[in-house]
Amino acid sequence: MAGDSKADAGSIRSAIRWGLLLAAVATIGFRLSRVAHEFREWREAVRFGDSSAADAWRTSLMIDSIGSLIVLAIGLAVFYGLRPRGTSQP
Repeated sequence: MAGDSKADAGSIRSAIRWGLLLAAVATIGFRLSRVAHEFREWREAVRFGDSSAADAWRTSLMIDSIGSLIVLAIGLAVFYGLRPRGTSQP
């Protein structure tokens, strides 16, 4: 009986780990199209020589890119932070 509660806790912990990692990856995937659009608009503004528009697009691109990297870093930290603890064998 005691072993069942440990197995259930490990199962729930594993489900939370994988769920949060999946949520982080899905968030990045959802934002990826916006980042690609901002990158294209920034390159187009640079090509046309519109410096104010290029600065605005670059700022948006950097904010969204850094935000996506932060979400990924938090997801990976939680994923590895909740990994199962190994028991030491004598």
